[in-house]
Amino acid sequence: MLLKIGNKEVNCKIKYKKTRHAYLKLNPNYCLEITLPENNSVSAETILKEKQNWLKRKVGELGKSVKLFEEDSVYYKGEKYGVNIVRDKNSGIKIFDNSIEIYKFGKRKTENILLEFLADETLEYVSVKAEEFSSIFGLYPKSVSIKNLRSFGHCKRDGRIFFNSKLICLPIPLIDYVVAHELVHLKHFNHSKDFKLGVEKILPNYRELEKELKKYHW
Repeated sequence: MLLKIGNKEVNCKIKYKKTRHAYLKLNPNYCLEITLPENNSVSAETILKEKQNWLKRKVGELGKSVKLFEEDSVYYKGEKYGVNIVRDKNSGIKIFDNSIEIYKFGKRKTENILLEFLADETLEYVSVKAEEFSSIFGLYPKSVSIKNLRSFGHCKRDGRIFFNSKLICLPIPLIDYVVAHELVHLKHFNHSKDFKLGVEKILPNYRELEKELKKYHW
Protein backbone atom coordinates (compact mmCIF):
# COMPACT_ATOMS: atom_id res chain seq x y z
CA MET A 1 0.00 0.00 0.00
CA LEU A 2 1.31 3.45 -0.94
CA LEU A 3 0.00 6.65 0.68
CA LYS A 4 0.46 10.26 -0.33
CA ILE A 5 0.87 12.53 2.72
CA GLY A 6 1.48 16.12 1.67
CA ASN A 7 4.35 15.92 -0.80
CA LYS A 8 5.70 12.66 0.61
CA GLU A 9 5.01 9.10 -0.46
CA VAL A 10 4.66 6.67 2.45
CA ASN A 11 5.05 2.93 1.89
CA CYS A 12 2.91 0.78 4.17
CA LYS A 13 3.81 -2.66 5.45
CA ILE A 14 1.07 -4.64 7.20
CA LYS A 15 1.73 -7.45 9.64
CA TYR A 16 -0.55 -9.43 11.93
CA LYS A 17 0.15 -10.36 15.54
CA LYS A 18 -1.61 -11.80 18.57
CA THR A 19 -2.52 -8.39 19.94
CA ARG A 20 -5.72 -6.69 21.03
CA HIS A 21 -4.96 -3.33 19.44
CA ALA A 22 -3.59 -1.96 16.18
CA TYR A 23 -0.30 -0.07 16.14
CA LEU A 24 1.40 2.32 13.73
CA LYS A 25 5.11 3.09 13.51
CA LEU A 26 6.60 5.55 11.00
CA ASN A 27 10.26 4.87 10.21
CA PRO A 28 12.80 7.48 9.01
CA ASN A 29 12.66 6.07 5.47
CA TYR A 30 8.93 6.97 5.31
CA CYS A 31 7.92 3.35 5.71
CA LEU A 32 4.82 2.94 7.86
CA GLU A 33 4.55 -0.32 9.79
CA ILE A 34 0.95 -1.26 10.55
CA THR A 35 0.46 -4.02 13.12
CA LEU A 36 -3.04 -5.48 13.21
CA PRO A 37 -4.74 -8.10 15.43
CA GLU A 38 -4.81 -11.58 13.94
CA ASN A 39 -8.57 -11.81 14.48
CA ASN A 40 -9.19 -9.09 11.86
CA SER A 41 -11.12 -6.98 14.38
CA VAL A 42 -9.84 -3.84 12.67
CA SER A 43 -8.70 -3.15 9.10
CA ALA A 44 -5.74 -1.14 7.87
CA GLU A 45 -8.10 1.31 6.18
CA THR A 46 -9.96 1.90 9.44
CA ILE A 47 -6.86 2.54 11.55
CA LEU A 48 -5.39 4.84 8.88
CA LYS A 49 -8.58 6.88 8.84
CA GLU A 50 -8.58 7.16 12.63
CA LYS A 51 -4.90 8.12 12.75
CA GLN A 52 -4.72 10.42 9.71
CA ASN A 53 -4.01 13.54 11.81
CA TRP A 54 -1.32 11.70 13.76
CA LEU A 55 0.24 10.48 10.51
CA LYS A 56 0.27 13.97 8.97
CA ARG A 57 1.98 15.33 12.09
CA LYS A 58 4.58 12.55 12.11
CA VAL A 59 5.39 13.00 8.42
CA GLY A 60 5.82 16.73 9.04
CA GLU A 61 8.14 16.09 11.98
CA LEU A 62 10.17 13.60 9.96
CA GLY A 63 10.63 16.18 7.22
CA LYS A 64 12.41 18.41 9.75
CA SER A 65 14.57 15.60 11.14
CA VAL A 66 18.33 15.26 10.72
CA LYS A 67 19.98 12.24 9.11
CA LEU A 68 23.31 11.80 10.86
CA PHE A 69 25.13 9.57 8.39
CA GLU A 70 25.02 9.80 4.59
CA GLU A 71 27.27 8.85 1.70
CA ASP A 72 28.96 12.23 1.29
CA SER A 73 28.45 13.82 4.71
CA VAL A 74 28.43 12.89 8.37
CA TYR A 75 27.70 14.56 11.68
CA TYR A 76 30.42 14.55 14.34
CA LYS A 77 29.53 15.81 17.83
CA GLY A 78 26.50 17.54 16.33
CA GLU A 79 28.32 19.37 13.51
CA LYS A 80 27.89 18.44 9.85
CA TYR A 81 31.02 17.65 7.83
CA GLY A 82 31.54 16.87 4.18
CA VAL A 83 33.56 13.74 3.46
CA ASN A 84 36.61 13.99 1.17
CA ILE A 85 38.80 11.12 -0.02
CA VAL A 86 42.56 11.58 -0.29
CA ARG A 87 44.68 8.87 -1.87
CA ASP A 88 47.65 8.28 0.39
CA LYS A 89 49.82 5.33 1.34
CA ASN A 90 49.14 6.08 5.00
CA SER A 91 45.55 5.53 6.08
CA GLY A 92 43.90 7.86 8.55
CA ILE A 93 41.32 10.56 9.18
CA LYS A 94 41.69 14.29 9.80
CA ILE A 95 38.95 16.69 10.81
CA PHE A 96 38.99 20.22 9.44
CA ASP A 97 36.58 23.16 9.93
CA ASN A 98 33.89 21.86 7.59
CA SER A 99 35.15 18.55 6.26
CA ILE A 100 36.52 15.18 7.24
CA GLU A 101 39.35 13.92 5.06
CA ILE A 102 39.85 10.18 4.77
CA TYR A 103 43.33 9.11 3.70
CA LYS A 104 43.27 5.67 2.16
CA PHE A 105 45.30 3.34 0.02
CA GLY A 106 44.06 0.23 -1.69
CA LYS A 107 40.54 -1.09 -2.00
CA ARG A 108 39.25 -0.71 1.52
CA LYS A 109 35.78 0.87 1.51
CA THR A 110 35.58 4.49 2.59
CA GLU A 111 32.42 3.80 4.58
CA ASN A 112 34.17 1.13 6.64
CA ILE A 113 37.04 3.47 7.50
CA LEU A 114 34.61 6.17 8.58
CA LEU A 115 32.46 3.75 10.61
CA GLU A 116 35.55 2.44 12.40
CA PHE A 117 36.57 6.00 13.27
CA LEU A 118 33.11 6.83 14.61
CA ALA A 119 33.02 3.61 16.62
CA ASP A 120 36.40 4.32 18.24
CA GLU A 121 35.39 7.89 19.07
CA THR A 122 32.04 6.73 20.45
CA LEU A 123 33.54 4.05 22.70
CA GLU A 124 36.13 6.44 24.09
CA TYR A 125 33.54 9.10 24.92
CA VAL A 126 30.78 6.90 26.38
CA SER A 127 33.25 4.92 28.49
CA VAL A 128 34.55 8.08 30.14
CA LYS A 129 31.09 9.60 30.56
CA ALA A 130 29.58 6.39 31.98
CA GLU A 131 32.43 6.16 34.50
CA GLU A 132 31.91 9.82 35.46
CA PHE A 133 28.15 9.41 36.00
CA SER A 134 28.66 6.07 37.79
CA SER A 135 31.10 7.50 40.31
CA ILE A 136 28.68 10.32 41.19
CA PHE A 137 25.36 8.47 41.19
CA GLY A 138 26.40 4.91 42.03
CA LEU A 139 25.11 3.26 38.85
CA TYR A 140 27.75 0.74 37.84
CA PRO A 141 27.26 -1.29 34.65
CA LYS A 142 28.74 -4.74 34.21
CA SER A 143 30.29 -3.54 30.95
CA VAL A 144 30.04 -0.70 28.44
CA SER A 145 30.29 -1.62 24.76
CA ILE A 146 29.34 -0.34 21.32
CA LYS A 147 27.26 -2.15 18.75
CA ASN A 148 25.59 -1.57 15.40
CA LEU A 149 22.16 -0.82 16.86
CA ARG A 150 19.00 0.65 15.37
CA SER A 151 18.39 2.48 18.64
CA PHE A 152 20.73 4.92 20.40
CA GLY A 153 21.41 2.58 23.30
CA HIS A 154 20.32 -0.61 25.03
CA CYS A 155 20.63 -1.92 28.59
CA LYS A 156 20.51 -5.67 29.29
CA ARG A 157 19.05 -7.11 32.48
CA ASP A 158 22.44 -8.60 33.35
CA GLY A 159 23.94 -5.09 33.62
CA ARG A 160 25.64 -4.85 30.24
CA ILE A 161 25.08 -1.60 28.35
CA PHE A 162 25.46 -1.19 24.59
CA PHE A 163 25.60 2.10 22.73
CA ASN A 164 25.11 2.76 19.04
CA SER A 165 28.55 2.74 17.40
CA LYS A 166 27.72 6.04 15.65
CA LEU A 167 26.55 7.83 18.80
CA ILE A 168 29.42 10.34 18.50
CA CYS A 169 27.50 11.87 15.57
CA LEU A 170 25.07 13.45 18.05
CA PRO A 171 25.62 16.74 19.90
CA ILE A 172 27.47 16.09 23.16
CA PRO A 173 24.51 16.98 25.46
CA LEU A 174 22.39 14.36 23.66
CA ILE A 175 25.11 11.70 23.99
CA ASP A 176 25.21 12.46 27.71
CA TYR A 177 21.44 12.01 27.86
CA VAL A 178 21.65 8.58 26.17
CA VAL A 179 24.38 7.51 28.61
CA ALA A 180 22.33 8.68 31.61
CA HIS A 181 19.19 7.02 30.22
CA GLU A 182 20.83 3.62 29.91
CA LEU A 183 22.59 3.85 33.28
CA VAL A 184 19.32 4.52 35.10
CA HIS A 185 17.90 1.38 33.46
CA LEU A 186 20.31 -0.55 35.68
CA LYS A 187 18.06 0.38 38.59
CA HIS A 188 14.72 0.83 36.85
CA PHE A 189 14.21 -1.50 33.89
CA ASN A 190 11.21 0.49 32.64
CA HIS A 191 10.15 4.08 31.94
CA SER A 192 8.25 4.61 35.17
CA LYS A 193 8.06 7.73 37.28
CA ASP A 194 11.01 6.49 39.35
CA PHE A 195 13.03 5.97 36.17
CA LYS A 196 12.34 9.53 35.03
CA LEU A 197 13.27 10.90 38.45
CA GLY A 198 16.52 8.96 38.21
CA VAL A 199 17.40 10.51 34.85
CA GLU A 200 16.38 13.95 36.12
CA LYS A 201 18.77 13.54 39.06
CA ILE A 202 21.64 13.21 36.59
CA LEU A 203 20.38 15.69 33.98
CA PRO A 204 17.75 18.14 35.30
CA ASN A 205 16.95 19.27 31.72
CA TYR A 206 16.45 15.73 30.44
CA ARG A 207 12.97 16.47 29.06
CA GLU A 208 14.39 19.06 26.66
CA LEU A 209 17.18 16.69 25.62
CA GLU A 210 14.72 13.83 25.12
CA LYS A 211 12.61 16.00 22.83
CA GLU A 212 15.68 17.20 20.89
CA LEU A 213 16.93 13.63 20.39
CA LYS A 214 13.79 12.75 18.43
CA LYS A 215 14.96 15.04 15.59
CA TYR A 216 17.89 12.76 14.75
CA HIS A 217 18.03 9.43 12.92
CA TRP A 218 20.57 7.29 11.03
